[in-house]
Amino acid sequence: QEVADAAAAASSSSESGDAVGDIPTFLSSAKNEEGKLLSECLNDAILAIRENLQVDSISMLKSSSTNSVLAGYVHGRASPNVTCGSSASLVELEILSEKTSKDDANDAAKKLAMHVVAAKPQYLNPSSVPEEIVAKEKEILLEKMKDTNKPPEILEKIITGQLRKFYEGICLTEQAHMVEEGNPKVSKVMKGAGLEVKDFKLMGMSKS
Repeated sequence: QEVADAAAAASSSSESGDAVGDIPTFLSSAKNEEGKLLSECLNDAILAIRENLQVDSISMLKSSSTNSVLAGYVHGRASPNVTCGSSASLVELEILSEKTSKDDANDAAKKLAMHVVAAKPQYLNPSSVPEEIVAKEKEILLEKMKDTNKPPEILEKIITGQLRKFYEGICLTEQAHMVEEGNPKVSKVMKGAGLEVKDFKLMGMSKS
């Protein structure tokens, strides 16, 4: 909690928004509200719970426009009074329709943040998936169908369909929304609400 608070404070006072930089340096120089170094706070927590704790990444998300809203969700909160838990997400939605209120956008963003924690998407949309990842997936699909003797045009259609399923597993906009009734596609929900997903962050605890 103290690391998150300090990172947020540093970010708000930085013009570039990238105020953390190197994490070990940040932890050894930044302080909590009581003036104690974050590295000391981390060591205190390690001694208290007898577990090896490391901060391996710090994620930040800022509104990209005045029409954007941000919302987050924390799963497995340590207590009701803190905003840290076993996993968390941040979501940015942009309002595209004049009929969509800020309150409606915030509600949609909160639901989507819950979905992100549950579904764990890796990319925002198909166009954001690195070309080498797509190429590797195509290679795997072609290898599976090399002995089917199907015409090239049929193979292309099959691969297109399989890639669609591939994107549905890793891309936020293509996933079935796990918090909406009937689990419609995320992009469909957003379009119907006059919204667009601009960005998201997913964070969690890992065991080394």
